[in-house]
Amino acid sequence: MKVVKLGKHEIAISRIVLGDVSWIFEELGDNMQIASVECWEQLVFATILALKSFERGTNKAKTVKGEILLRLAGTLQIGEAIKKVGAKKGENFIVAFGQNARKTLEDFLKKNSLKEIPLVDCDVEKVKRLFEQAAIVEAL
Repeated sequence: MKVVKLGKHEIAISRIVLGDVSWIFEELGDNMQIASVECWEQLVFATILALKSFERGTNKAKTVKGEILLRLAGTLQIGEAIKKVGAKKGENFIVAFGQNARKTLEDFLKKNSLKEIPLVDCDVEKVKRLFEQAAIVEAL
């Protein structure tokens, strides 16, 4: 698990493996999201952008969770975003955000008997490209 502090926000992220994804959406709180993406860094960045967009009132989605998916996918269509970066069988990243994000994520993992797998940093050039994709939603 990694934790990033951003002003009053705390963002905690973990990498997990799911055999079945059908149950997890009902369990996720409003301050959590799960995504099937290449790099943990892109999910943290998309979460930061989503939180900032709600603070500024420039969000495109109705919820922070939806905004995160839009930014990860680089689209304004939530259905397209879900298909592209939504949770899938296998490896996924799960993020919690808010004042007690670390505890929220730890409790969620424990309650649902989910085992973390190590987070591996992505190549810097790949991360830059993924950050640009997340940021493009501002211009759409």
